[in-house]
Amino acid sequence: MDKELFHTHLNWMDEGTSLFAEGLSQLGAGDHDRPTPLADWNTAQLIAHVNSNARALVNLATWARTGVESPMYQNNDQRARDIDEGAKQSLQFLIEDFGSASQEFSSAIKSLTPEQLDFKVKSARGRDIPASEAVWIRIREVWIHAVDLAVGITFSRFSEPLLSALLDDVVASLGAREGTPGLQLIAVDTTKSWSTARGEKGARVAGDESELLAWLVGRSKGEGLSFDAPGGVAPALPAWL
Repeated sequence: MDKELFHTHLNWMDEGTSLFAEGLSQLGAGDHDRPTPLADWNTAQLIAHVNSNARALVNLATWARTGVESPMYQNNDQRARDIDEGAKQSLQFLIEDFGSASQEFSSAIKSLTPEQLDFKVKSARGRDIPASEAVWIRIREVWIHAVDLAVGITFSRFSEPLLSALLDDVVASLGAREGTPGLQLIAVDTTKSWSTARGEKGARVAGDESELLAWLVGRSKGEGLSFDAPGGVAPALPAWL
């Protein structure tokens, strides 16, 4: 485990937790059932999901600490039921529970020894990962879903190092998926680039890192980006997760 990188990730997780809490503080009682940019979830379901994720990651930390298998979720059906049941709670309860669940995971992962952080567990998709990677999973949850709260938080709030790391992760995920078009992604604000082209040239997509990330994770239709593609329109993308 790279100790410096792990501590960077812990800092990003704590900053993202604060950002999500900032978004929650802007909600009112009437927002419980308000739609979010995510088609299947209202605000309460979104928060319940983020809270459930924290406790699922506690399971991974417990697995690494004890050596006893403790998966994130028993199955996808149970995961969905837990979100729906959680969303029946009041908005105030869900907001307070976000603080509790986030602290539970933070305490659990920060209590592990270096050897335990290297212990192999399984992600929700069944991928073998070191327990330390649970922090990166939480980073994605709190930062991206802070945008999904739809209270004015945008990807422009993300630091450049975090944007770059998220783009590395998202492009790698998309590049491994069937149906992802060949893309050459150019960040005009940093001159960094990424590719899903698998040896072919691919369509060129250019824009700020925040705009590239928003589009790749399905939170924008590509506003602010330029597309060197047929008709100058954004290619269709599969889900990144």
